[in-house]
Amino acid sequence: MNKRLSLYVGFPPYLNTLPLLYHLKLPPQVKLILKTPKEINQALEREELDLGLASSLYYAQNFSKFHLLPDLSISAIGKVKSVILYHNLPIKKLEGRKIGISPETETSFGLLYLVLEHFLKVKPQYERLNFSLKEMPPPLLDNLSGYLAIGDEALTLQKSPFFKYATDLAEFWLEKTKLPFIFALMVVRKNILPEKKNLIKKFLFKLYLSRAKGLSSLGEIVNSSHLRINKRFSLNYLQHLEYDFSGLKQRAFLYFCKLLYKREFLKELPSLEFFEL
Repeated sequence: MNKRLSLYVGFPPYLNTLPLLYHLKLPPQVKLILKTPKEINQALEREELDLGLASSLYYAQNFSKFHLLPDLSISAIGKVKSVILYHNLPIKKLEGRKIGISPETETSFGLLYLVLEHFLKVKPQYERLNFSLKEMPPPLLDNLSGYLAIGDEALTLQKSPFFKYATDLAEFWLEKTKLPFIFALMVVRKNILPEKKNLIKKFLFKLYLSRAKGLSSLGEIVNSSHLRINKRFSLNYLQHLEYDFSGLKQRAFLYFCKLLYKREFLKELPSLEFFEL
């Protein structure tokens, strides 16, 4: 396949992307690549992907290189269930303690940083890991007071014997800000335009239609999932996710960025630049 005439699109292989992907019928020139959020960010950076569902924090850090594809996100108003800090001590007692960070995450680490250091004034030690909790050597696990899990891993750890407490970071964010939280945004590299503009439009039409069908068939999607968690729990999880990027969510995302900028976590404040349909 001629790469110049093809569109390479990245999505995480999580339950939460199925409402977007389940009914998606791709044009023959579009190639779907499944990667973790962090891997999608890295592939966009290396220009191996043309567009993808990237971490919202990655967009904030690299906004000058990308356009946002209109009205697409993975977001939540309140409890999300798939971005969880698991911990052995009450959250206010994590000062100086080691917290393991899932190798799959970008945005959720920024949210964790704000929850602990901005809102709670707690400064732990963060340890970026190269493996998931189930792959973790016991000595390292014993040395952790907490673990940030995202996606399907966070869902499957709901009844984990390793940690006594679980803090849903999106729920905490809502309590403190009264705003939704935006985890991921659909971005496209500016430097592939205008060469692939028409192909992107064709893909977007298919994606918007797939989202509409997916949100009306969540029960079917859950029943088709091979994830080993309770089907009712999975359905409830998907029903609490949202996939648009409305005005309120745009303001919520920019507020998240503003807080990170004030704490010098971001070098500059991003602007929202949209791909024109």
